Amino acid sequence: MRTGVIKTIHDYMSENENSFFLTGDLGYCALEEIQNDFPKRFLNVGIAEQNMIGIATGLALSGKKVFVYSIIPFITMRCYEQIRNDICYHNADVTILGVGSGLSYGILSSTHFALEDIAILRPLPNMRIFSPVDEKEACEGLKSYFETTSPLYVRIGKKEEPIINSYSYKFKQDKVVELRPGSDVVMFSTGTITEEVLKAADKLATHGISTQIININSVKPLDRDSIIKSIKNKKLAVSVEEHYIIGGIGSAIAEIIAEENLPTPLIRLGVKDEFMSQSGSQEYLRKLCLIDVLSIVEKTISEMPQ
Repeated sequence: MRTGVIKTIHDYMSENENSFFLTGDLGYCALEEIQNDFPKRFLNVGIAEQNMIGIATGLALSGKKVFVYSIIPFITMRCYEQIRNDICYHNADVTILGVGSGLSYGILSSTHFALEDIAILRPLPNMRIFSPVDEKEACEGLKSYFETTSPLYVRIGKKEEPIINSYSYKFKQDKVVELRPGSDVVMFSTGTITEEVLKAADKLATHGISTQIININSVKPLDRDSIIKSIKNKKLAVSVEEHYIIGGIGSAIAEIIAEENLPTPLIRLGVKDEFMSQSGSQEYLRKLCLIDVLSIVEKTISEMPQ
């Protein structure tokens, strides 16, 4: 996904001289083409993420379209105050490119896990959150967001994740995507964990459970009407995310269910409210956190109303 995103931005910068790209001493073997082709519009500010956000905001307020890039914990948590007070308060045209969604950087352990980013960015006024499911959606979505001028956070996977959307897929801003119809259960997911959800739906079908799969690529703003419509008349709603269970899409869906007084029960699957000391592959860590295929299937079956 990361490679496709960088290429899409490179293509945009080649046609728009008013654009800038900033990084916090990251992106080796990823950003060289942008750096070489646009040396006057590429800034490596070093390991100074707070300063990078300030520079980006200044450029944006001067009429530039700005992209900032780093690993998610460094570009969201380390400079949260600057994102809040500089970018969002001024409604600046800055796109935050956070790489390494969820447990992508599994071998580097908890300092590099991205499990709180949705929770801390959702409350910020003016911030939009785009969490693509695959490279195709990431690239199509970015092209659409190039036309907007408000703050945007893009939650990017690190590796070459499976392509889920078809060749003819057309991205629509602020709209969920139904990846599979179903009548018994509605399962919501966001980002690359969706590959596990789709496989889980296949296994649930062998147990006679029809599962609708909804991809929430726009975490903020939420497509409330479509979410409500999907939940109604279902026996069970399930949220699955590679994020802490507190503050993610499961929490957002729970808010909607409570506000709309919907009777459908909801189970939230995500990372437990505790620090992880383990490291390993993304697949290994998903199993450890019980958000792999078999765990999703077992939990769904056990919670199905009789």
